[in-house]
Amino acid sequence: MQKRKKVTAYRWFIAPGFILYTGLVMVPIVCSIFYSFFKWSGIGSMEFVGLDNFKYLLFGERMAGIFFNALKNNFIYLLCVLFIITPIQIFTAYMFFVKIPFTRYIRTMIFAPYVLSTSIVGFFALLLFEGNIGILNEFIAKTIGQQYTRAWLGDDKVMFPVFIIWQCASSGTMIFFADMQATPKEIVEAAIVDGCGEWSCFFKIILPGIRASMVTNITLSVIYAMTMFGLPYVLVGASGGVNNRLDFIAMVFYRYAFGGTYYGTTDIGFGSAISVVMLIIIVIVWSITNQFLKKMKE
Repeated sequence: MQKRKKVTAYRWFIAPGFILYTGLVMVPIVCSIFYSFFKWSGIGSMEFVGLDNFKYLLFGERMAGIFFNALKNNFIYLLCVLFIITPIQIFTAYMFFVKIPFTRYIRTMIFAPYVLSTSIVGFFALLLFEGNIGILNEFIAKTIGQQYTRAWLGDDKVMFPVFIIWQCASSGTMIFFADMQATPKEIVEAAIVDGCGEWSCFFKIILPGIRASMVTNITLSVIYAMTMFGLPYVLVGASGGVNNRLDFIAMVFYRYAFGGTYYGTTDIGFGSAISVVMLIIIVIVWSITNQFLKKMKE
């Protein structure tokens, strides 16, 4: 009887989250899969088109180039996050762990973009990088000459690192820092007494101790990179910037599902097809990453 009461209590505890997750995540996924086989503007009758939406997305003369360009940008962003920002996050967290001067101030400055809304961060980025009124171009023009100014928002080589460092660095750094603080100080002090240098202490004691947070950060990075939307949308709009250099799959979905006739279509069915392909890609990338993370745990 008592065991049955415990099971009932667990069910009531899980039920609200389960209902919300089902209603807000699983039901929309099922609806998207269903809608992807239809041509539908969101109003009026639905026309069954089978796999035509997927064929147009993946093999259409015009659409395939747009889609695969956006997919390429997502993967570039993902690689930048994994191989550039993750080491920077670990290094910065270690600097906080050893308590460099002005640690509290630097922590505040790094964490600020994470707690601010994306639109505010994007607005600050516009003030800095906008080609005509941006602070950076004005500074360059007054110091070294007008000929060195450029359209920063159209340069993906500049803006990709800006996206990564400005928006993504803070949360991962704090996660790594929190995990490092869980390392027993006695172990670190004993290693130093035994002659272990700073780098040896980092690689042999600190780094192995943050495997759990590394798994968490990499998983979140994969999801975030493959669903990138907010910051590039604020900076360059739904068009994806100059020559679609800052285009991402989520922005392609927005344009062709809700963006209006300016982009050639307003089709919930076609947008659903984009979201289904996007879901499949995320699951594949996550599965590959998960296999790597399992080996890391071992």
